[in-house]
Amino acid sequence: INMDLELARLVAEDLDYLFKEWYQDIDDASLRRSSPVLRALLVEGLLGRAAHQVNREIRVMAPAIARVVTQAELRECTFFQAGGAKYKGMMVQSMSMIPRAKTPAEIKASYQRSKDVIGKSYPVKLGVFLKQTSFVVKGVPINREEVIKYVANKLGGAHYDSSRPSSKESGEASLDQKYSLLDEVRMGMSTADKNAVYYELLSIGQRVANSRDVRGLRKLLDQVSSVPPVIRL
Repeated sequence: INMDLELARLVAEDLDYLFKEWYQDIDDASLRRSSPVLRALLVEGLLGRAAHQVNREIRVMAPAIARVVTQAELRECTFFQAGGAKYKGMMVQSMSMIPRAKTPAEIKASYQRSKDVIGKSYPVKLGVFLKQTSFVVKGVPINREEVIKYVANKLGGAHYDSSRPSSKESGEASLDQKYSLLDEVRMGMSTADKNAVYYELLSIGQRVANSRDVRGLRKLLDQVSSVPPVIRL
């Protein structure tokens, strides 16, 4: 295999870390400190690069509720969380709040669409998984990649930065405005007896670590990175 062996070693070590450390009892401080590992693998693209070098495609099991919840429904939410992490024997998947009472017809229609997908997952490409909605806060969607960046870049995972400039980007919420909304979630919401932001981060890490494609890649990278280099004289 024509591969960057140092990249193989780094990705193999980081995947081993996720498998061993991001378990059901991990605390928020440990998730924060290790968030740069998830950022390097997913946001900086090390996992995808390693997979590409061995002609593998990475698919992750995403919550199936994403297939039936419409963008119009998400925009109406004052709060939505994809969830799905296993934490101390509990799993919460897909919770939402809207600022009004639903009509009986809306409740029935929502139930009919979601009854067969609650608690289930479906495979998506890694890039699609990262761009799917993790949170909606006050009608603003925040994707998985942005949640990872928030913890690693703003909460002290790799950097601490409490500034939140209020600039607009193309009429949409800027990244810093999304960080401000995540500040509100972090300060006031819990999911499965865990801070909601860290619960979501745990869900992302667990879904990546438990992917069949990632498990196969991890095994291959362990083999590749353990081969001693050939020294040419």
